[in-house]
Amino acid sequence: MTAELDSLRQAMVDAANFLVRSGALSLSNHGNFSVRVPDTDTLLLTGTSSLVNLRPENLALLDLEGRVVEGEINPTNAEIVHMHTVVYKHRPQAGAVVHTHSPYTTMWAIASRPIECAYEALVRSEMTDGVPVAHYGPRGSAMAIANIAAALAGAPNTRAVLLENHGLLAWGADSAVAARTVLTVEEAAQMGLGAEALGGSKLIPPELRKATLERRDAFVRAGSQRS
Repeated sequence: MTAELDSLRQAMVDAANFLVRSGALSLSNHGNFSVRVPDTDTLLLTGTSSLVNLRPENLALLDLEGRVVEGEINPTNAEIVHMHTVVYKHRPQAGAVVHTHSPYTTMWAIASRPIECAYEALVRSEMTDGVPVAHYGPRGSAMAIANIAAALAGAPNTRAVLLENHGLLAWGADSAVAARTVLTVEEAAQMGLGAEALGGSKLIPPELRKATLERRDAFVRAGSQRS
């Protein structure tokens, strides 16, 4: 288990560094990251509220009720533990969760507007329901968690939720996928804002979303092509 935890810690650090380098974070580089330890009811969580200079020793081990098993988390991150655990409880396939204040995405959250499915990358990233809004509640409160759960229930085909007046919550099978989800949503938010100036986004019809996934999967099954 020690070797597995070490590997999970390093993967989260690598994913956090990827997000910092990408420029997809707010100026403060605020964010928190977690990864579920496979076949357990525990998760690793960043102990501080910035993703800059994250190190493996900055990650605490908690159970799904939010109790610290090993390590330490600061008061700011103690507030948001259940923002992460609610995803694991409602999306058993999620292996990692990340929260950011990515600028373009957060504009949509502040406007309380979902990011609808107009950008093909959302479809290819398993977000055919777009990115819904979870209504506001004080940070990490029971109200906020209930609102996240409601947004998850209303959009089964997504890997992200906008936190109204707050930011983004995204997830994936592992740390790398969760980090890429943040980038995909931030791109969709940026493109959508640009499209507003041109008269608004044109949504991808549901039947073509299905066709897009089928085409993606067919090429994945075929594998790499070589001369």
